[in-house]
Amino acid sequence: MGEGIARAVGRELGIEVVTLSTGLFCVPGAKVSDEAVEAVRELVGEDISEHSSRPLKVDFVKAADYVLAMTEDHKKILLRQFPFDSKKIMTLAEFGGEVGDVEDPFGQSQEIYTKTAEQIVEYIRKGIELHK
Repeated sequence: MGEGIARAVGRELGIEVVTLSTGLFCVPGAKVSDEAVEAVRELVGEDISEHSSRPLKVDFVKAADYVLAMTEDHKKILLRQFPFDSKKIMTLAEFGGEVGDVEDPFGQSQEIYTKTAEQIVEYIRKGIELHK
């Protein structure tokens, strides 16, 4: 959801945002859930139905301006794996000037997916404003 949301929010704010969504613990090629597609379409009008999961690679981290993690635990894993890029690694909440985690809605109801997407929109919007 984060990739589609970041693109849409960037467009809304008049800033080109290049994103790449990857996972620490993903099945490569897995399709995005219908609930995620609906939540992102409803909130920001972006179609993420063609997205499929891909693992995080060192080249992605090196090329990124920011590496955003959903949770503090994920951030800690990233910092252990990529200590050379620690300044660019932060949680979505930290990117938005806040603290806290964005919980994975996997397997939950449409309502939970929508609430999670709303949280991501808020952090991305605030983060783009803070870091532009």
